Amino acid sequence: MASSRERFALAACVGAGFATLLDQSVVTYTIPSLGPELGATAGGVQWFLAVYSLTFGVGLVPGGRLGDAYGRRGMFVGGLLLFLLGAALSVCAPGIGWAIAGRAVQGFGAGVVSAQVLGVIQDVFTGRSRIRALAAYGMAASASAIVGPLVAGGILATVPAELAWRVILAINVPFIVAVAVLAARFVPRGGRAPGRPSLDLVGIGVTGAVVLLATAPVIDPGLGPVRTGLAIGGVATGALLLIWWERRYARRGGRPLFSPSLLRSRGFTGGSVIALLWFGSAVAQSAIVTVFLLQSLGMPALVVALLLAPGAAARIATSALSSRLNDALGRWTLVAFLGLQTLCSALLVVLAGLTDATALVLAIVLLETLIGAASGAFEPPMRALTLSYARPGEYGLAASFLQLAQRLSATFCVALVTGAAFGGAGIAVSRDGLQTGLAVCAVLLVAAASVALGMVPDLLGVRRRAGRRLPVDAPADDAQ
Repeated sequence: MASSRERFALAACVGAGFATLLDQSVVTYTIPSLGPELGATAGGVQWFLAVYSLTFGVGLVPGGRLGDAYGRRGMFVGGLLLFLLGAALSVCAPGIGWAIAGRAVQGFGAGVVSAQVLGVIQDVFTGRSRIRALAAYGMAASASAIVGPLVAGGILATVPAELAWRVILAINVPFIVAVAVLAARFVPRGGRAPGRPSLDLVGIGVTGAVVLLATAPVIDPGLGPVRTGLAIGGVATGALLLIWWERRYARRGGRPLFSPSLLRSRGFTGGSVIALLWFGSAVAQSAIVTVFLLQSLGMPALVVALLLAPGAAARIATSALSSRLNDALGRWTLVAFLGLQTLCSALLVVLAGLTDATALVLAIVLLETLIGAASGAFEPPMRALTLSYARPGEYGLAASFLQLAQRLSATFCVALVTGAAFGGAGIAVSRDGLQTGLAVCAVLLVAAASVALGMVPDLLGVRRRAGRRLPVDAPADDAQ
């Protein structure tokens, strides 16, 4: 049973997840009033929406490595303070440039915090209690998806338009302050890697540059062929430089950023591939369904939020039961619930082309609820199994790379799926566009399920040791 200090540490982790994800769930609702108020162009709005995810990914890797090297508490609180600074810049922004800068700072701070959250869970909890802790984190994400849109819709309905977007961007500030107080008191200082810290600053810097160059053309398709080509060339050059440097750094006795033990682990790499395919599909499907309901069917934002709330609620419920479901299904947990999500997504593809608008909305609500339930049961065991292959001293780094893979996947998959759904018809999603976009999402889920099924002997296989179920090649858990 967890001690009171461990419970408060988990509360800080869950609160941080809720507050940062609440921010992401409401930012889209600011655009109708923010754009005219700040005189933002379409490109400015696009960067305002996307820069958070970009800098989130950049902050993950150094955040994870620094937390492993110097302990988590300072990095946790420091990331929260950066997030608060970014929120202040965005809320008080006199122009779109300041708002974009604020979102960039917020994203970087959220990335640093997120790396510490999963690192703390890895440090403090083991076995079944770790799955329960990850389930609590997933429940916070689902709760933010319910609360955020409803609160944002209420603000838009009651606050003058020129102030509404500022109020929406400020709603997470009280949560961040409360979490910072909890973290400063209860998040353990531990998590330090044994021996002298080896940060691999060159590896961190080159990785950040590669992430920026890889995502910029996706975020801003208006860069043009020349700048896009330069970005692609920069990614290729950076990747080659990173490979050369990491090998050289390891030969000189350093601990490279790209840990050889993680890269050699079929469990960790296989789990990361499953996670990035699943997460990219989930985020992209949510985006096109929401845009379809808002724009193509002309539904009010508050109505759309209420229609999609059952899916988030179902995810909360099954997240709470995920450790028991994992005990019952064992090695087939991930395959079963990923398969259910794939089936529901495929049914949506078929129904999008066969039903009238009313029936389609009902089908979306029902199937998105089933998808939410399957997702809640799937994600905590998936994270726990994948991260269990990390060795002590690499927990934060492993969590960072897992999240970085998911973030990059979300960026690319949203661009891919929305491009397929829009089909050159502006920013509206037609019925045919919805069907095309959903088909792409279903294909991504089929790929994820195929990898999961193929990895059953390595990633999902469990055996009894000391009366517990453990991943076959998970050295960290075997040692505990």
